Amino acid sequence: MKKITYLSVLIAAVFSTNSSTAQDSLKTFKPQTVSVEELVGNKRQFLQLTVNKILDEKKNIGLFSISSYAADYKKYSVENEYQNSTLVYHHIFGGISINSGASFTSVEGLKNFVGLQYLHQSKSLTVLLMPTYSFLNNKKVAGLALIEYKPAISQNWALYSRVQVHYNHDLETKSHFRSYAYSRLGFTYKYFSFGFAHNYDRYGAEKSTKNNYGAFLKLSI
Repeated sequence: MKKITYLSVLIAAVFSTNSSTAQDSLKTFKPQTVSVEELVGNKRQFLQLTVNKILDEKKNIGLFSISSYAADYKKYSVENEYQNSTLVYHHIFGGISINSGASFTSVEGLKNFVGLQYLHQSKSLTVLLMPTYSFLNNKKVAGLALIEYKPAISQNWALYSRVQVHYNHDLETKSHFRSYAYSRLGFTYKYFSFGFAHNYDRYGAEKSTKNNYGAFLKLSI
């Protein structure tokens, strides 16, 4: 009986130690909430701003916004682009949330949408999945997927890689409306990431494309 008691105490102590260690690691890691990235490419310049902020921890309500600007190397160009999606999300369980917000592009203006969101974020890995449905005017379904991987090399240095894809489908015309695939590969030093970049954009039912290769610099705080 004493052996069983000692064994129970030992198991409880081990689990207690593991639990406190996990809590300490969560306290020392604060997820990045704001990032700004600039890409200087061979065809155009690109800037992206991302904000993820918890508004009310008790009610599990947060704000997520992603904005991007793209401009050709011309004094005046009708092909310059701006797009923004801003939403409020409510966490349900795990990394899954429901959301509602609005998106604005330089082509179609303001659109309201509802959707789902899955987010996993740790020191080395971020995964974001976001399917949405636009229900006003031309109805569309869209999806955003982002995977960012930063394995540590030393205390201040890490490798940096990211794949970010988006697809927007017009339900009324049953055709492709807008899509892109962005990739990054480089290094992270403290709050800064830098390296090589490639943006691949497609537009409209005809799926006209733009390729942009260059270097990027990203700040995450």
